[in-house]
Amino acid sequence: MSPTAARLSALHRIAIACALLVLAITSLSAYIRLERIGLGCAPWPACYVQRAAMPAEAVAALDGEAVVAARMVHRVVTSAAALLVILLLVKTLAQQPALHVPGRLALALLGVALFLAVLGRMAGDSRAPPVILGNLLGGFLMFALSVRMVQATRAQAALAASARRLRPWVLAALVLLLLQAGLGGVVSAERVAHGCDASALCAAHRAAGIALAAALLALGLAAWRAGLRPGVTVAALVLLQAALGWALLSQATPLAFALAHNVLAVLLLAALLALLPPAMP
Repeated sequence: MSPTAARLSALHRIAIACALLVLAITSLSAYIRLERIGLGCAPWPACYVQRAAMPAEAVAALDGEAVVAARMVHRVVTSAAALLVILLLVKTLAQQPALHVPGRLALALLGVALFLAVLGRMAGDSRAPPVILGNLLGGFLMFALSVRMVQATRAQAALAASARRLRPWVLAALVLLLLQAGLGGVVSAERVAHGCDASALCAAHRAAGIALAAALLALGLAAWRAGLRPGVTVAALVLLQAALGWALLSQATPLAFALAHNVLAVLLLAALLALLPPAMP
């Protein structure tokens, strides 16, 4: 194995570890956010309505042992991910020859990590929609960059012409998925104060979700027919996500369903990214 190949192999393993840590970070963040807005409180749904009128500091003071533990684990995992990002940056750009594509991805990862750190320091426990939106989309973007780093550092395979034809549709699907995720984060804050059934924003989110699910299912099936195996994963995740969406309407166990809904959205992002050609280092 050549030195460059060995270096790419090491970078690939670090990128996988980074992606897994970011997945853990987004899941922990979602759990803390959903727990605090009252999806896991008791007695349900009276406590959910009561928390809407409480300031963020008062809600944070109600954190139970599980939320406190989740916050501690979140800090540890975030620190570990930051160290891996710095290591990726050093191994891509500080060593010769410089690997420019992975290096740019590492720089982008560092930039998003710094943005999230500054946002967390400045906003604290704020439930303001811009803060929720910044944290949610920042986490999704950091995960997407980590997955692209995994792609950029693995052995390259020939790209089918059919995959190149699907690329614009995949990029459009990624943008729509991020927009829908961001809208969902805003709805989670808005519905606390107003109630989802009486919210036009929540109704729009549900309608957009149905339309996006249909589009992603069609894209997944088209990719599968074109010989791209991740297309099956996309289709399966869309169906599972749709089932969870319907389950959320019952609100029987809202916290569990909402958390699974968030995790599946992140996994769906990774599946869509797998349909894109990896960038050459």
